[in-house]
Amino acid sequence: MSHENFWFRTLFKLKLYEVSGESFQRLFIDIASYRYPNFQAVAPYGNQGDGGNDGWIPDENRYCQVYGKKASSETNLPYILKKVTDDFEKLQENWGQIDCYHFVYNDRFDCAPSLIGQKMLALTNQHGLKEASVWDSRKLEQMFMELDKDKKEAILGSVPSDIPDFIDSRMVAELLKHLADNALQTISLLDEQAPVFDTKIELNGLTPPVSIYLKSFSYQTQDVDDFLNNREIALKQSIAMEMQDIYKESCTTITDNGDDTANIRYVWMVEKLIPKQARSHPHTLKAYREAAQVILAKYFEICDIYEHPSTITSS
Repeated sequence: MSHENFWFRTLFKLKLYEVSGESFQRLFIDIASYRYPNFQAVAPYGNQGDGGNDGWIPDENRYCQVYGKKASSETNLPYILKKVTDDFEKLQENWGQIDCYHFVYNDRFDCAPSLIGQKMLALTNQHGLKEASVWDSRKLEQMFMELDKDKKEAILGSVPSDIPDFIDSRMVAELLKHLADNALQTISLLDEQAPVFDTKIELNGLTPPVSIYLKSFSYQTQDVDDFLNNREIALKQSIAMEMQDIYKESCTTITDNGDDTANIRYVWMVEKLIPKQARSHPHTLKAYREAAQVILAKYFEICDIYEHPSTITSS
């Protein structure tokens, strides 16, 4: 996987963790409109609403109904199954011929319950459909990754394409700003990493390209040290505590869902560090993302984020 694809794929996964309701529907419409040139979104109108149709491809009689529950809410399977059927009946009543029907469901990569798939199969058999299926998070990820780079960037913003030779960068408010306001030194790969660094990467389940990012950006952490050496001890302690809190929050937000969990948490922390005002311009956003990774490398190295090898091996 290229570094660019890693960022696009992981940032898209984070997007799906965050969105629900109308924001999930808008995200789906953006993806489907770019992916399928004939796709049309449907806006609710009057008492009829959208007639069970959140978007369609007219020349294929292909209809989509979108549902994205809040991340904090429990899955209400009886409600979902009823919605699948009710919305299909609304489509029949208001839109006529249906050949393909898709229930677009934000399962946040947990897999849609099998009963939803069985319900779609029953509709296929009962109404002689060409296709009826669940479009879950993995399907949306596939659709997104098939888009051209400019369309991906229109949805997510620009992403780092590789490890930079230098960082034109910016505390965890003050520290981040300092790094992003000062050009850092060119990365030097002459020094060897401490063995515990590699061990910590391995035991925390971090894999390329994140493991590569951590190693490369760790050669820039002298800039963090230079900043902290000129500050009061209280600021150093508050930054360390804030980084610990950010890591703990990442573990709560990104639950263990596979081999790439540690990598997804890394990108989540990068995005958490970036202030909103830095997202208005692609070049500024790129600089902040890189500066944030220098900070993560520093606090990874001194074990304020991720687990220390001694903690893991003793458990």
